[in-house]
Amino acid sequence: MDSPQTQPVGNLLRDWRRRRRLSQLDLACDAEISTRHLSFLETGRSSPSREMVLR
Repeated sequence: MDSPQTQPVGNLLRDWRRRRRLSQLDLACDAEISTRHLSFLETGRSSPSREMVLR
C-alpha cells in the first residue's frame, strides 16, 4: 500500500469521505462541485485545483 505522501489524491479523498460517512452528493454539495467532478477526482480522471484543495 502507498504511503500518504505517494498515494493518489483521489484515493485519499475517497478514504477521507468514507471515514466521515459522507456520500458523494453530500461532499459535492459542501464543496460546491458536481458529483460527476467529485467522481472524476476520486478515480484520478481529474486533478483538483490548488483552490479546491485549500477548501
